[in-house]
Amino acid sequence: MSKKSSVRSIVSGVLALTVAVGMFIGATYAVFNDSSSTNVNTIQAGTLDVELVDASDNSIVGGTVDFEGSDLLWQPDGEYTLETVYIKNNGDLDLKYKIVVTGIDGSGDLGEWIDWSVKVNGENVDLESYEATLAAGAAKVPVVLVGTMKHDTPNSVMGKTADGISITVYAKQTTEQAEYPAA
Repeated sequence: MSKKSSVRSIVSGVLALTVAVGMFIGATYAVFNDSSSTNVNTIQAGTLDVELVDASDNSIVGGTVDFEGSDLLWQPDGEYTLETVYIKNNGDLDLKYKIVVTGIDGSGDLGEWIDWSVKVNGENVDLESYEATLAAGAAKVPVVLVGTMKHDTPNSVMGKTADGISITVYAKQTTEQAEYPAA
């Protein structure tokens, strides 16, 4: 064998080895960097929508609800109920709600001498501790708000009025991390 053909054989062998190593590295690189993809459907957040309605499902937001009976004059130990209102979940998420009585104005401090509760299954429950859930698509929930004048109401509130009373329903998702909106 001649020297020229030996060099040619060595160069060809090195070249073949280099090509083989390059192909091996390229194949390994392709395996380690493989990817695949697909389209994802639309992601949409649910809605939280609570509303106060009357028995006919008409919104009473911004309206006026009357105490049952006419020309009521409040007196100590007197219990007075509002006409029934309903809480309705118009959203598509289950919700947890609480009811707050706010905006009591008028002459004097009459509002400070009224305890508020809500009638649930015929029993009065303190409004401060009342919290309930309402599933999406569930039937509306009847709520009877009850005002009770405290037994020790002083004579200084005789003849005074309280108006501007508002019922506000605060709702949040039923998850533990959810918080009620700010008052």
